[in-house]
Amino acid sequence: MSLQSVSKTIQVLEAFLEFDGGRSSVSELARLLGWSRAATHQYVSTLAESGWLMQNDKREYLLSPRAAVFGRFAIEYSAVPAEISRAMVTLVEQLNEPISYAVLNGNEAIIIERHEPRRPFAITQALEPHLDPRTSASGLALLAFDAHLDRARWAGLEGKLEEARALGYTESHSDWLGDAIDAVAVPIMLRGECLGALSVIAPAGRMDLPIARSTLCAARQSIERELAEAALGSPTPQSDSEE
Repeated sequence: MSLQSVSKTIQVLEAFLEFDGGRSSVSELARLLGWSRAATHQYVSTLAESGWLMQNDKREYLLSPRAAVFGRFAIEYSAVPAEISRAMVTLVEQLNEPISYAVLNGNEAIIIERHEPRRPFAITQALEPHLDPRTSASGLALLAFDAHLDRARWAGLEGKLEEARALGYTESHSDWLGDAIDAVAVPIMLRGECLGALSVIAPAGRMDLPIARSTLCAARQSIERELAEAALGSPTPQSDSEE
């Protein structure tokens, strides 16, 4: 049996993601949640006492540094589903280019896993894990398929996001770490939620974009099928090494 108080506490914390700048008064929070002001105040004051919320000079509540540290830790160290990691290894072999998996964290996309091809005499630049959702292929894929997207925050991107939803993938052609690059990304969905974005990136002109698109889209279908089966408790076939 679930604890209603725990569920409501989570609702309060998640509600702060809906406000500009992540700040809210008790009255604004109560209206969003559909609760009484007294009940809402009880929850936010308890969260403030425990260090998860704090108040500014306008008496608005916002997530505390403690919450921010916890969120960053969860983003960087939570396990990527095994189905996705296995697919990334295969994609590197198929495309011979770096494959990344990114998630949305506030106003940025963060790469939390990356696999590199083995190239003789290759020089690999240090990975920059933070991506601009407005310009990166991964970021646009995450925004386009985010079921909880704050459209006001991302105003001006409607056309790009609608196109991405229609195509099922995104592309970007831009500068990254000082180099011109091409990138293709696809969302990974489960039960209507976007778990993250899988992408391939390469120096401009080196990658066959149609092949990259079709390969990533096929990988997405396979991953989502495996994730759905796992969510239903279907047995996953074991490899020879696991038997």
